[in-house]
Amino acid sequence: MKTPVLVTALCLVSAGVLSAQSATTSLVIASVTDAKSGQPIADADVKVADLNLSAKTDWSGEARIAKVGVGQHSFQVVKTGYDSLVVTLQVQGDSIGPVFRMATSATTTLAPVAVTGDPSTSYLAEFEKRRQQGRGKYLTAADLEEKKNRSLVTLLGQSFGGLMATPDPSRPGHYALTTRRGRPRLNGAGADSHCGVDIYLDSSPYTDDLDAIHPSDLAGVEYYSIESAPAEYRRLTDNCGVLILWSKK
Repeated sequence: MKTPVLVTALCLVSAGVLSAQSATTSLVIASVTDAKSGQPIADADVKVADLNLSAKTDWSGEARIAKVGVGQHSFQVVKTGYDSLVVTLQVQGDSIGPVFRMATSATTTLAPVAVTGDPSTSYLAEFEKRRQQGRGKYLTAADLEEKKNRSLVTLLGQSFGGLMATPDPSRPGHYALTTRRGRPRLNGAGADSHCGVDIYLDSSPYTDDLDAIHPSDLAGVEYYSIESAPAEYRRLTDNCGVLILWSKK
């Protein structure tokens, strides 16, 4: 019996992020992830079957398909070792989405893979690969060690232009981390507020006090705007940024 496949369609119009292809076609950025782990799947074939358009996912699990006509289309996703997907979705304007979550095929047995390298740093391969690509902003262990006597919140606010440290009203003498993006006022009333940040520690959501972490405890830090964040770290929240912390293991 095959494992049920989850497919989430996020048809978000992004006029400020993606350039319009034309009045009648759209650029679709489709993300493909493992249904169980949430990790991106590279080299998956994403095809708009009814238009004969296709693209392969890159290292971050994203495939970009241009000139997709506005309307309903059949998307097919294929990757060796996974159950293939066929999903009908509505396309309206340039879209970040959908996110396809693929289940491992119950009938495929993969050969064991021998991994060589330094076991103390292999868990940072994901961090190093993205740092080489340069999609976000990064701090290495050396950067963090150099400023080890600083508050982590203050250090991050000063190191990443999209972030800022603001006084935390719930904890006098402490600071909270927010993005520099402002939230629109409702009905023209209310105080200005800044958009928040989704925080992860070693790939898991982190909701505790950031200042409880010492800069020298970390092996690396990544920061992205929500639009440029890796697919597996884009959650359905109102926050505008993604911060990924990697501890020393």
